[in-house]
Amino acid sequence: MPSPVSTDLDSSYQDETAPPADDRRLQRWILASALVAAFAVDQITKEIALHGLVSGPINLGALQLRLIANRGVLLGFPAPTLLIVLATLAVVVVALRSTHGQTRMMTVAYGLFAGGALGNLADRFQARHLFPPNAVVDWIGAGRFTFNLADVTLLLGLTLMMVLSESGREDELATTLS
Repeated sequence: MPSPVSTDLDSSYQDETAPPADDRRLQRWILASALVAAFAVDQITKEIALHGLVSGPINLGALQLRLIANRGVLLGFPAPTLLIVLATLAVVVVALRSTHGQTRMMTVAYGLFAGGALGNLADRFQARHLFPPNAVVDWIGAGRFTFNLADVTLLLGLTLMMVLSESGREDELATTLS
């Protein structure tokens, strides 16, 4: 029976700067969970909005729930579809590659950002009744802007990334939020 004790020879082949395999696996699960949660909540709420707002907008004081077909990017800024697709795919690839060696909070931020980007990209390829092709479903109105939960998670992820990278105190933020 082999000895369970590792030898110096066994450990000499391991990269000391690389996180253990369990940490990388946990990072992937955190990223996937945040990404899937952002994507799923966005897609579910868009379907609810498409069915619930067909008869017209709903006023909620400062917010108005209304359906808008957005063929541009965030907050309706115009952009060609090919550019949007390529930019979204680049965002997802960067998010997947950037979590290596990051804290859990930063990994959540990348997942929210990528999940929001994928949520809006998915809209462009869905055929929806009474809705134009290549358009994102925006349904939350605040003033002159109309957006959706993909936009919210995208901006939340981006804001978290900026705050965490600027402060260098990700652990403090994680403690504060928990």
